[in-house]
Amino acid sequence: MSVDLWHGALVDFVRTAGGGAIAGDMTRAFLGAHGALPGTSEVRSWDRSLAALADALRDLADRDVGVVLRSPRRGGAAAEAPVTAVGVSTEYHLPLSGRRIDVLLCGSDGAHRKTAVALELKQWSDVTLAEDDEENVRAAGAEHPHPSRQALDYAEWLAAYHSAFTKEGVRAGAVAWCHHLGAAGRARLHDARFAALLERSPLFGDGEAPGLASFLETQVGSGHGLDVLERVVGGTFAPSATVLARLEEVLRSGGEWHLLGEQRVAHQAIHAEVRRARASRGRRAVLVRGAPGTGKTVIAVQLLADAARLGWCAVHATGGKAFTTTLRSKFRGANGLFVWNWDFRKQPSGSVDLALVDEAHRLRTTSDTYRTPKVKRSDRSQIDEIFDASQVAVFFLDEHQFVRPNEIGTSAMVRAAAAARGIPLREFDLAAQFRCGGCTEYVAWVDGLLGFGPVAPPAWSDRYQVTLAERPEALEEGAAAATARGERARLLAGFCWPWSAPNPDGTLVPDVEIGAWRRPWNRKRDEKKSYSPRTDPYTLWAETDAGRHELGCVYSAQGFEFDHVGVIWGPDLVRRGDAWVAQPQASYDRPVRGAGLEGMQRLVRNAYRVLLTRGTRATAVLCLDAETHAYLRARLEGPRS
Repeated sequence: MSVDLWHGALVDFVRTAGGGAIAGDMTRAFLGAHGALPGTSEVRSWDRSLAALADALRDLADRDVGVVLRSPRRGGAAAEAPVTAVGVSTEYHLPLSGRRIDVLLCGSDGAHRKTAVALELKQWSDVTLAEDDEENVRAAGAEHPHPSRQALDYAEWLAAYHSAFTKEGVRAGAVAWCHHLGAAGRARLHDARFAALLERSPLFGDGEAPGLASFLETQVGSGHGLDVLERVVGGTFAPSATVLARLEEVLRSGGEWHLLGEQRVAHQAIHAEVRRARASRGRRAVLVRGAPGTGKTVIAVQLLADAARLGWCAVHATGGKAFTTTLRSKFRGANGLFVWNWDFRKQPSGSVDLALVDEAHRLRTTSDTYRTPKVKRSDRSQIDEIFDASQVAVFFLDEHQFVRPNEIGTSAMVRAAAAARGIPLREFDLAAQFRCGGCTEYVAWVDGLLGFGPVAPPAWSDRYQVTLAERPEALEEGAAAATARGERARLLAGFCWPWSAPNPDGTLVPDVEIGAWRRPWNRKRDEKKSYSPRTDPYTLWAETDAGRHELGCVYSAQGFEFDHVGVIWGPDLVRRGDAWVAQPQASYDRPVRGAGLEGMQRLVRNAYRVLLTRGTRATAVLCLDAETHAYLRARLEGPRS
């Protein structure tokens, strides 16, 4: 699969884009890569922006003089190319990332250093500054990173994760061009607060094409452009030594990442499977099952660090934005190693040595979302995309943690998908409990309570604390006391209230209402806004003091753990006689509510299982349905062993 939609020498780019033909070439390449045509607006954007760039760089292309013989093309004579040729790539797709660079320009700078410059093109005519993030701006009704920040992000990603830059010495640069942006808009983007950014990633606007061309000539105008272009287009995902050091630093500093017992058995077996696959080029698969807190993520992250150290191409993937975003924040400096399941869609076949699919119960029928344009939709399932991209695929799952109707990850599905491809599959089960204070008895009690296992007595004695609250204030008081002891505490709730966007002034709507007590959910992500892992609302909720006063639902909490949790059990799942009953009228989770009574009942039981197992030391529960509250109390007051 192509990693870009067009590449060649600058002289060819200027001729093709300047003549209006490049959008057609890119459309055909897009069709070949995706099996569908790109959207009309996207093609129009290519045509306009690339034609403007071609015009801006026409003089630079004219100075590409002299020829050099290159290796013969298949079936033909030796090809000729300008000796000082600048190489150009358009819509370059970063390996194992959902991001694409508008234009990459490759060559050598004045010091003869091989260089590739990421160029961000914008058709903005005006912008305003966003006050809530130092590098965000507003344009065309949406919030975006500063164009220079966006270009620099791409350059930094290349420098940290691309083999041409981490192994072959290519230098990464950045520049932005808002070719329709007038003096007033340019002045805003050159605000003093962006001074340090603009030193590393300059920005040019309307009327500044000569300055852009001059800058690019200093960066890539001294030759070797086609050689650098080949290295970039033919490169692979390969983390730098700095990334590896950061990953190792976090693992060494955090005791939660140490392997114990059966975790190490599974870890070593997966190591062996990767070595076998690399030796034979045969594909392999591993399935690791475990209840909450059995260390699935610990194994996955240790394998990620080992693979990176050994030079294997490996990534950690999940289907949950909250979990991946917070891991990226925790491993800041190595965050590019943590991706989402849908990032496998565009990867060349077999390009990943080791795909570590955490929370594989959240695998979906498709990587498409409601925002995926029709022209980019695919009929391939996520597990097929992962198997296609990887040599060894490892699936870490819990059969009782899928919480959406389109989440289909089960052991049976993994077995069937591996068998259909003739891929050998090894399976491991983790039993030792490391969450909930290592209290296997508490997890067994939760599973028995919700019907996922045999009824178990409350046999945890003083090794775990479980209480039933009578009012929401008691949950807050318990969380505050835990925080005062230096523990991490959060309040969680079933999805039984609306989840509103913030008010215009940024304050949160207190959606969760119980009598006179009202509190907000954690801040909702604004899909029109760009976040770094550090500023993402999920990270702020899970890792900072801001989260202490906001409630998390299952989508915020899945994958995390806290010392103390307070759980509000809403009326979406109630006990009636000897059965659990789902009540759609009490749920604000539209997809779950639409799964039918039986489907909703299973999904909501899974959700409360997740919420009840987030605490490592204590869980307090407020149950809003009287009959369900009585059932919980009877189960907690059962005979103790």
